[in-house]
Amino acid sequence: MGKGLFSVSGKLWILFAIVNLLLLVGNTVLLTIGIQAVVVAGANALLFAIALFNVRMHGKAVQNPNPHVFSRSIMAGTFIKLMVLGMAAVIYLLLAKQNRNVAGLFVGMALYLVYTFLEVKIALQLNKQ
Repeated sequence: MGKGLFSVSGKLWILFAIVNLLLLVGNTVLLTIGIQAVVVAGANALLFAIALFNVRMHGKAVQNPNPHVFSRSIMAGTFIKLMVLGMAAVIYLLLAKQNRNVAGLFVGMALYLVYTFLEVKIALQLNKQ
C-alpha cells in the first residue's frame, strides 16, 4: 500500500505546486482583479494538508473488509475539509476586519471543490487497487 499511496498522493502534490506556481506568476494580474495571492495560498496549503490526511485515511479504510468503512471515510473526509476550511474562513474574516479579501476566499472555495474532486478520484483509485 505504501508505494501505491505515495503515487496517488503525487497528484495532490502536483495540484498544490501548480496552484502555487500560478499564484507566483500571476500575482500582479490577481491584484488587479482584487485577489490577494497570500489568501489563496493559505487556502491552498490548508486544503493540501487536509487532503493528504484524508488520502491516508482512505488508504486505511480500503484495507478494512467492511465496505461501509470506505464510504464513511470519504464522507468524513469531505466533512472534515469543509468544517476546517469554514472555521479558517471565519477566523480570517474576524482577524482581517477591514483588510479582508472576499474574492480570495471565493477562490479558496473553488479550490475546495477541486481538491474534493481530486481526493474522491484518488480514493476510488485506491479502492480499485
